[in-house]
Amino acid sequence: MKLLFTILFFLTTITADVTKEFRVGIYDNPPKIFLDKNSKPSGFFVDVLNDIAKKESWSLNYVKCEWQECLLLLEDGKIDIMPDVAYSKEREKHFKFNKEIVLSNWSIIYGNKNSKISSILDLDKKNIAILKNSIQHEQMQEIFELFDVKPIFILTENYEESLMLTQSGKTDAAVVNRYYGELNEDRFSVKPTSVLVNPAALKFAFTRLYNNEEIITKIDLRLNDLKNNKESIYYSSMAKWLKEKERFHIPRWVYIFFAIALGALLLLGVAVAFFRYMLGLKTKEVIEESKKLQKHQEQKAKDYEKLVYAMVSMIEQRDSYTAGHSQRVAKYSLLIAKEMGCCKDSLELLFRAATLHDIGKIATPDSVLLKPDKLSRLEYDLIKEHVNVGVKILQDVPMFRDIAKIVRHHHEKYDGSGYPDGLVGDEIPKLSRIMMVADAFDAMTTNRIYKHKKSISDALKEIESLSKIHYHPEVVKSALKALSNVEISEDFNQTPVTAIEQQRFAYFYKDALTELYNIKFLETVLQNGAADQKYKKLLIISLHKFDTYNKKHGWETGNKALQEFANLLYGLFKENLLFRVRANDFLVLLQDEVTNSNGVLEKIEDFTKRAELEFDFNIYDLIDDDITSYEDLKKFL
Repeated sequence: MKLLFTILFFLTTITADVTKEFRVGIYDNPPKIFLDKNSKPSGFFVDVLNDIAKKESWSLNYVKCEWQECLLLLEDGKIDIMPDVAYSKEREKHFKFNKEIVLSNWSIIYGNKNSKISSILDLDKKNIAILKNSIQHEQMQEIFELFDVKPIFILTENYEESLMLTQSGKTDAAVVNRYYGELNEDRFSVKPTSVLVNPAALKFAFTRLYNNEEIITKIDLRLNDLKNNKESIYYSSMAKWLKEKERFHIPRWVYIFFAIALGALLLLGVAVAFFRYMLGLKTKEVIEESKKLQKHQEQKAKDYEKLVYAMVSMIEQRDSYTAGHSQRVAKYSLLIAKEMGCCKDSLELLFRAATLHDIGKIATPDSVLLKPDKLSRLEYDLIKEHVNVGVKILQDVPMFRDIAKIVRHHHEKYDGSGYPDGLVGDEIPKLSRIMMVADAFDAMTTNRIYKHKKSISDALKEIESLSKIHYHPEVVKSALKALSNVEISEDFNQTPVTAIEQQRFAYFYKDALTELYNIKFLETVLQNGAADQKYKKLLIISLHKFDTYNKKHGWETGNKALQEFANLLYGLFKENLLFRVRANDFLVLLQDEVTNSNGVLEKIEDFTKRAELEFDFNIYDLIDDDITSYEDLKKFL
């Protein structure tokens, strides 16, 4: 190939100075965000954002609006920031989001005081008050569709309106986020049901109409600092606003005995009546104590259920590559089960089991759970323990005992090679068989850093090829029909998101000296189809006479020179992927054809002349030169 002496031209966006005054939407959702009785912005999100603004010398102008109005203002660019917005793929089409999760949340379904709602199935043909354009409305429609439940949604402007409609009997139930519900439920004649739905990651949302990436990055960095400092406003505000309210404990009844009438003698009949009365009081006291104990046990069970769902959210927040995994497995499981003709009770049981199937990973070490590479045998043995841990967690509360067995066996294989009990064929519980196929399908169709996802058709072909080996043939037959047209996100993102991901990424995939990516990550990117993503060209820069430089100046100075050169390349190519692949060879995966308009060559030449080094470079086309692996690349090095 005739190499062209061209160099990258970055479409440099010349951005005007961004004003340091930001318009922030504020709606009524205490205790997270609201206006207090003096119309002062208050709540957890306000405290955190105000602290960040103070450190960055920003001025915040809070704009009061209802939820739906706030979203419209943000989309139209009439406000800049909207706190307390649940992230979803659909919303990301309309707004930008910061990466760090501020809070995790879920929703509680409230009924009136006489409500007998205990499951999703009880909501069929019921009137449900739900916040207009909320994440609850968006996701619950999908859940109800999977269960063939057809409620009537009554859209509201705020949570207070939802609870008032339910209190008055105009709706049968209301969907309210847990923070608002637990703070305000005593104001209304309603009661929480045992139905918890819609785990969500709460973040800051930003308008898409302006160049605000720098602001978003600063908020993420500040938020990460706050979350890593136990003395920060993040934790003090959480303690102030979000601590679980103390529940009122009914004191033991104190019964007052009637004073014995003056007199020396009492008739025998009066004495008998008196002792009967005392016995009645004691009986009443025992009944009241029994009711209190029962109420305490019910509340304890509800709190434990909330804790379990919070643990699932925590697991997925530890690793954004598997975020949403439990919900997807639940979705695929229900589709397969419906194809197999399972009854509604089985569907609900399966949905709960699939949502909690990885709960045991709360005990899996980060070094194993977050490893961005294939697991060793020892690490695989460690991660297999999540099944036993999950069963122990679920068996501790009565409402989860019926799904513990399903969760225990969702890694069993048809031929008996699975774990933990090596069950064979029909010995594996039916719902566990379904969940195993759904779990495998999601793993195949989801990107991991070391493995490119399969297409739906390829994933189903692999599942079909393992029928009667790993998977039950009856389940495979239904899965091929149920999942053939399922909708899967096409997003591809191999970039670390949270701080902990950046740390684990650096450990496995970054060069320790220069902090550029290493050969291992280059192999992964090429294997996953770099040319199918946004990278088209490959620039190779090699430094020469480095041995002479090290002999003259010493290896420590040589290391500093390599670090300086890496920093120079990062400044020139920061929108692209940079690698140090061998001692003095540097690679850049480029997005576009470019020219030397920003003086790239001159800056590299200036560095090498000052260091008394030499360099050469070459540019290759990933498609034309058929570079799909590191082995293909070696011939050009």
